[in-house]
Amino acid sequence: MKIALIGQNQYALTVAWGICHSELAQKIVLFSGTQSHNIKGTRNTINRRSITESVEDISLASALSASDSDVTFTKDVEDLTDTDVVVLLPASLPYGFHSTQALKTTNLSNARHIFPIIHESIQDAIILCAMPFANYVSAWIHQTYELSKLIGIANGIATAHLKSEIANRIGLSVKDVSALAIGNDEVTHPLSQYCRVNGIPLTQLMDETEIQNLISNVANRCQYTTANEFTLTSHILQVLSAISLDKKRVMSVGTLISTDTTSVFLNVPSRIGSDGIEGIVPLELTEPQREQFKQLIAQSAAEQNRN
Repeated sequence: MKIALIGQNQYALTVAWGICHSELAQKIVLFSGTQSHNIKGTRNTINRRSITESVEDISLASALSASDSDVTFTKDVEDLTDTDVVVLLPASLPYGFHSTQALKTTNLSNARHIFPIIHESIQDAIILCAMPFANYVSAWIHQTYELSKLIGIANGIATAHLKSEIANRIGLSVKDVSALAIGNDEVTHPLSQYCRVNGIPLTQLMDETEIQNLISNVANRCQYTTANEFTLTSHILQVLSAISLDKKRVMSVGTLISTDTTSVFLNVPSRIGSDGIEGIVPLELTEPQREQFKQLIAQSAAEQNRN
């Protein structure tokens, strides 16, 4: 498998090392062609020479650990030919800009800059959009280029918060916790009926007041407005692993949802294998949750169709 990493260099290096360590690809290409490399005042402390040196260091470390992954750094778009998976990584914000709107605008601007450059070389690739506001950016890519193999990497932080909260409140290992949340780029809806501790429902471990407090706590954190490097990297690697090894994993990721009146990208549980998203897992929702889901679609449609 060949994986191309496009975006901020530090993220690309971190993800590249994770891919090598997990042996998920034979070839990894770090592509330098995003707008963030040219924005005056961008807080990007890694120059081209140090990137090259870091790539060499990763290659040597991979050889030391007996990994067969080949890592290269390029500015030539032709090196992306025959790529199986493209990962779009967060942009670097210009110095002094920290608002969620700046993050959203910068990432969409980067996508608009890079896609005309790489489109012809990656038409058959699975695209993982790992930028904050991943559903928003994925919707623009889908609407503009009619690409269907799109996965928004946006829900890992919400799932991590939810699993961590459950483990901490009950006082059990997070390894035994499974959790599920749906949402869009700014709204999270944890689904308590699908949260378990080694198969045991939350209702047998917490009372209803505690469960509602937990859900409210996680839902109010607005997770998608920042790019958390290690949580995001972990989520990317989980999705890449599901694709590379055809695991058929069920994960809540940004997925194209089509109704009678609209199409939107939402974080919903999807089956992920070698072809990317291979299906959406149906959910049994309570009446209040159905109303929340309808509002989620309407809100997302209004936002994403403004692209």
